[in-house]
Amino acid sequence: MRRIFVICYLWNAGWMGNLSAQVTDANEDIRGPKPLVEIPVPQQSDLVFWSYIIGGLLLLAIAIYLWKKYARKEALRNPPEVAFAALADLEKTGESIAAEAFANRAAQTIRQYIAERFGLAAPRRTTEEFLRDLTEDKASALACESDSLRIFLKACDLAKFAESNLTATQRSELIQAARGFVRSTSNTVSS
Repeated sequence: MRRIFVICYLWNAGWMGNLSAQVTDANEDIRGPKPLVEIPVPQQSDLVFWSYIIGGLLLLAIAIYLWKKYARKEALRNPPEVAFAALADLEKTGESIAAEAFANRAAQTIRQYIAERFGLAAPRRTTEEFLRDLTEDKASALACESDSLRIFLKACDLAKFAESNLTATQRSELIQAARGFVRSTSNTVSS
């Protein structure tokens, strides 16, 4: 009985006779690779293509124009003008910024002025390194101003590194000392 059941089961399951419920076509029994399907790329009209090109060139021309205008404006400003403008901006901040940031900006303004006006690498050196090199070079245009520069930079370093608080009077004195230094060296012939 059990054998009959197994034979009937296999017969119904397709083990005996045709294994597929569908009749297979001889052409589809073993097939070769199908050809690649090419997805059509939408063609851009010439008008859209050229409008993108012209728009890009126009934006590039505007960017170049604005860059040259800004660069020319900056080139026309001489180092004393840049320093005076930066010191005026710093003076407007008053006591709204911390003493450390105030002193840092004042010192960086003078260091940048020295670098642009005299070609010295003041922004990349410590105060001690810069002042030591300045005192060693007696022929430097800054040699006569080294004492006032030393006092100014030491006062800025004290506010930056010793975390001393600057009063409104001390901030004003720093700005005036920086302006005096720029004023006295702006007419000096750089060597």
